Amino acid sequence: MSYQRGGKVWVEENGCGWVALERDWSGDGLPEDLVSEAGLVGVDFELVNYKTRASIGGYSKFEEKWFFFLSKQTIEFHHLESASVYLVGDFNDWEPSSLYLLSKIDGGLGIALDLQILQPYQECEFKFLTNDGRWIEPHAKFPTFPNKHYPVKNGWFHKERTGRDLFSFRFIETQGHEGSEKWINTRPSGEFGFHFDGKSSTFRIFAPRASILNLLIFENPDEKNVNEFLMSLDDHGTWSCSYPGDLTGKYYKYRITQLDKAGRSYSKEILDPYARATVSRNGPGIALNQKIFSGKKQFYPPPIEDAVVVEAHLRDLLANSSSNIYDSEKLEFVGLTKWLNCENCYLRKLGANVVELQPIQEFDAKEKEVYHWGYMPVNFFSPASVYGTKPDDGSVIEEFAQLVDTFHEAGLAVVLDVVYNHVGIPPHLVHLDKEIYFSTDDGRLSNFSGCGNDLRCESEPVKKIIIDSLIYWVKVFNIDGFRFDLGELIGFELLSEIEVELRKVKPGILLFAEPWSFRGRLSLEMNQTNYALWSDACREELLSYAKNQSGNDLIIELLKGGINKENTNPCQSVNYLESHDDYSLVDRFRDLEIWQDHNNVPDEVVHRAMIAMGILMVSPGVPMISAGQDFLRHKKGIRNTYLLGDINALDYELEDVYKVESSFIRKLIELRLSDVGRRIRYPCSEEWNIHFFSNFSSPAFGFGWESKKTNEKFLITANNQNTQQIIELPEFWNMNARLLLGYRSMDQSPNVLAPLSFSWFKVF
Repeated sequence: MSYQRGGKVWVEENGCGWVALERDWSGDGLPEDLVSEAGLVGVDFELVNYKTRASIGGYSKFEEKWFFFLSKQTIEFHHLESASVYLVGDFNDWEPSSLYLLSKIDGGLGIALDLQILQPYQECEFKFLTNDGRWIEPHAKFPTFPNKHYPVKNGWFHKERTGRDLFSFRFIETQGHEGSEKWINTRPSGEFGFHFDGKSSTFRIFAPRASILNLLIFENPDEKNVNEFLMSLDDHGTWSCSYPGDLTGKYYKYRITQLDKAGRSYSKEILDPYARATVSRNGPGIALNQKIFSGKKQFYPPPIEDAVVVEAHLRDLLANSSSNIYDSEKLEFVGLTKWLNCENCYLRKLGANVVELQPIQEFDAKEKEVYHWGYMPVNFFSPASVYGTKPDDGSVIEEFAQLVDTFHEAGLAVVLDVVYNHVGIPPHLVHLDKEIYFSTDDGRLSNFSGCGNDLRCESEPVKKIIIDSLIYWVKVFNIDGFRFDLGELIGFELLSEIEVELRKVKPGILLFAEPWSFRGRLSLEMNQTNYALWSDACREELLSYAKNQSGNDLIIELLKGGINKENTNPCQSVNYLESHDDYSLVDRFRDLEIWQDHNNVPDEVVHRAMIAMGILMVSPGVPMISAGQDFLRHKKGIRNTYLLGDINALDYELEDVYKVESSFIRKLIELRLSDVGRRIRYPCSEEWNIHFFSNFSSPAFGFGWESKKTNEKFLITANNQNTQQIIELPEFWNMNARLLLGYRSMDQSPNVLAPLSFSWFKVF
């Protein structure tokens, strides 16, 4: 049995829980984190004494000796009362001898070895053996040596595990669903969190099944010098506390006391789910009034038909950015603000008009320097403290507001990638009320998100906090839209209500969603909304065509108006080839025999990738690219890079290496957004006549459109073959065409298609 994420958790039938760490405890919160990650609630965590550790893990360090131990319970279980027991292992060639004979001590049998005996071993296997040849199996749950070659389980000695690696805790079986139904079906009312009205400070939190709630006020972010206030409960499940005077800027938490299923009380300290700023993932929160940042000038996001989206991660953008940005700033909102004001800023040069930022709501990064994608949120209202210059003073709010302002000044609408289907660690909402806020099955947290704790999005209190937080980001920071991670878990009903409520605040709000989860896909009813859903069908068909593994039938359908037939209009699809999650585009071609060198992208792959991106940019719908996709960044063939900041960091030197390709994509974006690209953006108009040209023996094709009003004609051609292809064009289309933009195009008639080429013509 091996460790996962640094440890292993299990619970015995008597309710006693254990956490075995992979290394000695460093004093951090890892034991509690591991219990939360396992979907359990635990209290009373305690590092066990040396003898308890040895009785479970086989050994411990005590008084400068390595102490190996068999407890009385183990002896009785194996009927060893009259047997002689030896310690054997790599250090004595697995041979029993009197030097390694265990002696009777209080509580069982043990032996203490001098440190130098095991000095040569960083790690080794061991076991207990009786004089009559019986092997004593290690503890059934405690991790054993990871032996891949033999089915036997042996004890695992490691110098970095001296015995300070085992915790006990009390497992809490929460109240269960009894009494929760009323509150799941009741939407809380009013404002929550902190508010100062000029005379008194008020704190409100919804926790209808709590026994006691205490407000904890700290003078310092290290949570020392606490003042504690008992909160009062009203008939609507809300606890509140008012204090005469101004507590703005103070640090605070809540201590919630509840009853478990057996009626015993337990307490947890939690971060206010409505905290507007946090010191860290654990809190405390910072008591701040809501402040509206109106921006230097009015900004309106583009209509969804005109949107071109670039998905980006703050630290990926900044890692190799301009040299006038300090290293510390490359981790923060202020660094991106500074870079956006530089002439050589990649996002300014690209030409996209919407930036989709990977999650920036407070997430569960343990330290500022730790690279994190942000898809494990712990608070839905506060900007990530690790992206702020001073996490302990709330200045991150104004820093993020300034970043949004700077994006708007650069002509970029800001869409936030948000996660409302599960939470990170610590799971404060679990401790607030597991059953009200989370989906459970027979007491276990459901896991259709793949992250272990799915939010109960049909619960009215969950709907309340999600909608409140979204409105907050729009009102306070002037956010232009949202992309919902694993939208299927949020569901049609809530997504529809979100759209209604947000359009009251910002009518032109941009709304995107992943239509899937591990449970299934969003219903066809989504075509009644104005959401644009990520199109995996577009991604796979474009890739298949670019690889020359399919014909052009579906590509023509894509160019006509889309291949997601459930849509009522093309802009209900986000067309993309690459996102943060999965391989980069060029890495998807690694299965082709032409790819030999691990690091260098073959020319043929470059050309095929450009064909796919060319078609993407001229297809109706909402095109999205991942930052760096235009200059063919790749991730060394690694599929999941969520912790690999060095792999994800954009290498801007590739802009020069692939100067032709990046220029091609940027010109495509420019053409799409110009009057020339009007039909691409508004394909459903009656204005257009559509034409399709091919030679019927090759996937190469021409796709043309002409305006009934102006008689303007445009032609797109694509050839996914390694040889020149000729398509049948009427003479008028062939003889009066001017190339607007081409990739590997020939200086010949438009019906002659160069190998692996893409072209856009205007026909006169």
